Amino acid sequence: MKRYRIIVPNWSPLSVDMQAETGSQYAAFIQLGGQPLYAHIVRLYESIKNEAEIVFVLPERAPDLLLNHLVGFNVRTVRLAASRSIGDTVLCAMDGLAPAQSVVVHMADTLLAPPRFEGGDDVIYVQLRTDLYRWTSVRKESDGSIRVLTDRDHRSAGFEQMVCVGVFMLSDGPLFTRQLDSALVAPAAGVDPLFSAIEAYSDQRAIELKTPEFWYDCGHIDSYYESRLSYHNLRHFNTLSYDAERGLVTKRSKNSEAFRHQVRWFKQVPDELASFLPRIYDSSDGISPYITMELLSIPTLGDLLVNSRLEVGAWNDVARKVHHIQSLLRKYSFTSAVAGKIATEVYVWKTKNRIRQFCEQRPDASGMWVSVLDQRMSLNEVLATLDDYAERMGLLALTALAPIHGDMCFSNLMYDPRGRHIKLIDPRGEFGVPGIYGDPRYDKAKLMHSYAGGYDFIVSDHFNARVEPSGRLNCIIERDDYHHKVRQIFDSAVFADDGDRRQCDAIQALLFLSMLPLHCDKPDRQLAMLFTGLSLYARNLMERVKE
Repeated sequence: MKRYRIIVPNWSPLSVDMQAETGSQYAAFIQLGGQPLYAHIVRLYESIKNEAEIVFVLPERAPDLLLNHLVGFNVRTVRLAASRSIGDTVLCAMDGLAPAQSVVVHMADTLLAPPRFEGGDDVIYVQLRTDLYRWTSVRKESDGSIRVLTDRDHRSAGFEQMVCVGVFMLSDGPLFTRQLDSALVAPAAGVDPLFSAIEAYSDQRAIELKTPEFWYDCGHIDSYYESRLSYHNLRHFNTLSYDAERGLVTKRSKNSEAFRHQVRWFKQVPDELASFLPRIYDSSDGISPYITMELLSIPTLGDLLVNSRLEVGAWNDVARKVHHIQSLLRKYSFTSAVAGKIATEVYVWKTKNRIRQFCEQRPDASGMWVSVLDQRMSLNEVLATLDDYAERMGLLALTALAPIHGDMCFSNLMYDPRGRHIKLIDPRGEFGVPGIYGDPRYDKAKLMHSYAGGYDFIVSDHFNARVEPSGRLNCIIERDDYHHKVRQIFDSAVFADDGDRRQCDAIQALLFLSMLPLHCDKPDRQLAMLFTGLSLYARNLMERVKE
């Protein structure tokens, strides 16, 4: 018997507006940071995964949960043909509770800081808000009981009250089951039976109200985009402040030096590119660099690609616009005597250093290998042949530099399918040396590693990688004919000739190998990247040797 039962109710579909914005019919399947919400929710309970069973309650027509990368969790799904309320949905997952089993009800559109389990706790997570029409507001009485003040009552807007963020921890599962069953038999007008049951439960067991460290609400359009932005902040930035009244966001980074390059990139990039950038309102590249810009409420190309959210034909427009951006940047190219030396630094020395760093992180990686046309390739062989590879593929024969984005992957390209415009975000601001200038092929290779190499699928965990006892590495990335057609569209739009495409393909291999140590927190993704990088490297090297 598991000590905890985590119940995630998600029977009702999203609003039509939310479905249009997210491409998902149900909240649990909304993508955030390349992962569906249900995967994020499951991982919140990592600390108790050996003591918990997680139950998702979904309608019969909802998609299946993809659980390959949620190793060690006990997750199952209950399917319902109909449900009258949230309480009704939750009760369907309460069968078979043991006398000492606790229940956690976790709404499918909610993420928050991982709940703390200290034993015997009864907790409702709350936050002070004024826009009460969105959420259920509650008050704690002096005796510890909970009273529901409003259940999304628009008449209370403007008054600051505690609202439920969507996670309820109830230590006595059987008691709560009885209260919920009673609330469904005689439902109170205007209040979901779930909250009536919580009120009745709190009359017998005192419930504590706690405010989480952070809370992401993905159930409403504006809060969804604010949550998506905050999630990006959690991963990449030290602080990010959001001005909801003016629709502005101010970013500051943990790595001040690297972020300073990004701030300067926006200042130095040609004005001709302004329509493809977020509007900048303020910035500083001083001791504590920051940048204040407009909040963009549009999806990334990575999201649109992985989830097949654009018609295939619409990708022609996307590819043409990306090609146009690159053409504008090339207008400002100039011949440089040090271009070849910078290319050597980036493509040879940086790659070698990153590979060695990865092997220090994972000593077993040096024994992993792939087979391409019966030829074996490992990281040791890459290190031994990389100088020759870069020379043979023409990567060091760089004579001119041009303004580049430096990280032009699909996750840094935002696209509005309705207005049909692209915005570039998160530029690198350096290529071997600080500045906006670099090798134009690098941006093309970054694009290629998204639409051809499968980078966005890897960071979304749409793959299956494994290492055989011999050390042979295998990986399957989950793509279909839709994604193959998108690749063809971009290849045709981005590359004028096959020689240019082959050089960028050679750089793409180095991108995957260079990024390995940067993903040390995701060892499975490292395997997928290693497989892809070694496979591309081997194929390119073999093809050039044959010529």
